[in-house]
Amino acid sequence: MNKKEAPTIESVADLARPYLHASHFRIERELSGVSTYVYRIDTGKEVFYLRILPEQGMSFGVEVQVHHQLRQQGVQVPEVIGYENQHETLGMSIMLVREIPGSQAGQGMSNEGYEHTLREAGKQIALVHRVPVDGFGWIIRGADEYGTVLRAEKSVIDEYLNEFLEGDLGFLSEQILHETEASRIQTVLKNGASLMKRHESKLVHGDFDDSHIFQLNERYTGMIDFGEIQGSSPLYDLGHFKLHDGQHYTGYQALAGGYGEIHPLTAED
Repeated sequence: MNKKEAPTIESVADLARPYLHASHFRIERELSGVSTYVYRIDTGKEVFYLRILPEQGMSFGVEVQVHHQLRQQGVQVPEVIGYENQHETLGMSIMLVREIPGSQAGQGMSNEGYEHTLREAGKQIALVHRVPVDGFGWIIRGADEYGTVLRAEKSVIDEYLNEFLEGDLGFLSEQILHETEASRIQTVLKNGASLMKRHESKLVHGDFDDSHIFQLNERYTGMIDFGEIQGSSPLYDLGHFKLHDGQHYTGYQALAGGYGEIHPLTAED
């Protein structure tokens, strides 16, 4: 899919000014954004983030819908204060959000504070998983998708998990994987799919780790970055977090404990 070039700071200032109601502000490009262009805007009193979707024909409409829906359910996600399906000058979809205060969970925190933050985040991601999705895989983000029901690209979970499996394993088996290893991977995914099928498709964050969980003074303040939203088993986000747990800090048990207060986890889960 064709991508447009990132707008200049001057262009961003022009399009942001009507939303901010401020004559003076500072803008800088956040290079951490992968799927979107991200700009940090500091007015001196508040901080905002402007996200710009570079793919032609794609829209933030569904993501805006998700933010509104989650905030109504008590999930602390960034407040959307500006959105355009397609900005007239840029020809790209834009979304302006208010900053979640604080910093990433784990940075300069005590173990007790980190675990408290992760327990609250577990409760919050459980609330995210209450949102139903029609299908599995990436949430469809076309310009006309804004509505009441979120739709994903695949109708069944097997299509979602196995879409590129045969080709990828074939490529890796040429020089990296032995035949027995490729066979074991297929078996693991088959068994995993049967477990995930026990849950209906729900909205998942898609990139859930402690870099997207924020805290201030060792208290949870919210979660960010719903650019990877998918329809999947709710176990997806818990599994994704556990995969990354311990790389910097260890918090999965606290996260799962908070999650279980909202959605009790079975032995099979």
